[in-house]
Amino acid sequence: MGKRLGPLFDAGFFRPLARPSAAVYVDCAERLIGAAVDAGQIERNEARMLVREVIERHPDTVLEDDEGGGSTDLSQKATLLFNKLLEAKWIAERRISLSEYYIVIAPQLRLLLRALDQVAENRPEELKDFAVGLRSLCKEILAEKAFDPNAFDGPSLRATVKDLIERAERVLDQMHAVENLIGEHEAAQRQSVSGRETLKRFLDEFHVGEHILCYDALREAGLLPRIAKARSVLQEAAADPFLKERLAEGLQVHSSQSEGKAYARAEQWLALLEQHFASIPQIARQIDARMAEFSNLSAARYRYQTEMRGQRPERVKEYCDRAANAFAGKKFSDLAHEPGMAFRTVHCEVLFGRDALAPVRKKRLPINLKLADPGSPADPVEAQEDIRRCNLLTLTPQRAARFVEERLPEKGTRLSTENLTLSTEDDLLDLLAVLSFDRGNLARSRKLLRWRVRPAREGTYASPEQIPLDPVGDVHIERFSIERI
Repeated sequence: MGKRLGPLFDAGFFRPLARPSAAVYVDCAERLIGAAVDAGQIERNEARMLVREVIERHPDTVLEDDEGGGSTDLSQKATLLFNKLLEAKWIAERRISLSEYYIVIAPQLRLLLRALDQVAENRPEELKDFAVGLRSLCKEILAEKAFDPNAFDGPSLRATVKDLIERAERVLDQMHAVENLIGEHEAAQRQSVSGRETLKRFLDEFHVGEHILCYDALREAGLLPRIAKARSVLQEAAADPFLKERLAEGLQVHSSQSEGKAYARAEQWLALLEQHFASIPQIARQIDARMAEFSNLSAARYRYQTEMRGQRPERVKEYCDRAANAFAGKKFSDLAHEPGMAFRTVHCEVLFGRDALAPVRKKRLPINLKLADPGSPADPVEAQEDIRRCNLLTLTPQRAARFVEERLPEKGTRLSTENLTLSTEDDLLDLLAVLSFDRGNLARSRKLLRWRVRPAREGTYASPEQIPLDPVGDVHIERFSIERI
């Protein structure tokens, strides 16, 4: 194959696919083939206009200098890109007269674009006819006198075996497509952000896909025993010298090969057909393993998200990851001397070496749990006033939910301290309650409100002096935003 593709490599036929602008070349080829589908050719000026339209549809694609990247004129870009298509021999010019030229599409380009289309498109709906195709393939192989050399002449036997090989390869491609679909579900499952999403993908999306139809067809339709019988028939056919001679006759007539080469190729075809059928049960076992791996992954992912993970560990992990990236290769002893890295806590001391180990816990002294003498009875009115004052100063989820309901009436709305105005001390306490909780119920209501607090210090840990401050009441606080979710 490498020698046969040598002329295409020398001509740079595949070079456009290795450029950053490969998508533009592929779309240009698709437009030109679509325009030349009837007559097989297209007028040159019309071809240039199609190339220009494709460039307009890719405004974000970076073109190199020889493709017109340094020019702002679309016509010049289209001309240079058109010349690149001619240079790669994707298209060729055909001269009709002195002023009339046509563009002819290279036959290899049609094959290349067809292959790229099959690679790019994910068409799981084609797996629905998997059982039908495999069942018909087994039926023809297990039919009476299916490989009887006396029932065929050379050319018809060659056509039959070639058709069986191509259909078997199609079945193998479909089974590999099943593996790819399961792999896509695995990759998506690893990126799930909540237990609900994990269960939805496992119970709903995964078990209703076309890969399940293919898997059930292979297992429940009784195809595996028929595949084993078909393979035994193919093994007998591959050992039949008369069948190989008849197939060699057809190959010799079709390709004008010598008798020895035709016989060797006939043996190769029959062995390849038997090998394809031997691969089907192996791939089926691989699909079984991938299905089990996906189930185990989903169970482990759900357990991790529901039992072992919370929001606070994720925030700590994110903070540690950013700190590790920002100060990679440095020691903690060096951070204290970095500009802007003064510790914000009071009487902070950094311990190193053995001093950083946890100290031995001291034995706690006994505590006197006796109640003190109340003395004279307190005034009931004063006690009630103390209780009322204590309740007013208590930070509860209810007052946080009330604040969010008043300031953020709809989901998705966001409020920043830059635009926040607090009139009373109760408003400030409500704001502190919002910072203390992330959900709460309104008073005498079952409605649950959720919100998220995003500080402005994200991304500025190395420069605390860059964190903006906003006046809220009589105090200044670091800027943050509240989003209702």
